[in-house]
Amino acid sequence: MSNATLTLNLPSEEVDSLRSFAGEHGLTVAELVGRFAQGLKTVGPASIHPEVLALTGLIPAEWDVESVHRRHLLDKHR
Repeated sequence: MSNATLTLNLPSEEVDSLRSFAGEHGLTVAELVGRFAQGLKTVGPASIHPEVLALTGLIPAEWDVESVHRRHLLDKHR
């Protein structure tokens, strides 16, 4: 695999933080950014948490939820 040069303009605080983090983990900043880029390839679209996914479909599609909600509000505020 060939390498390419990338120049980033970041606030000096961010650069210091990257250098510090990379050094603590025995990496160069280039390796750190490279690993981050590799990670972006393996991450698919944002997935829905399984517990949230388990809740889908609990309200039947044939319900008119707007009228149910409206009725609920009318009853609540009587």
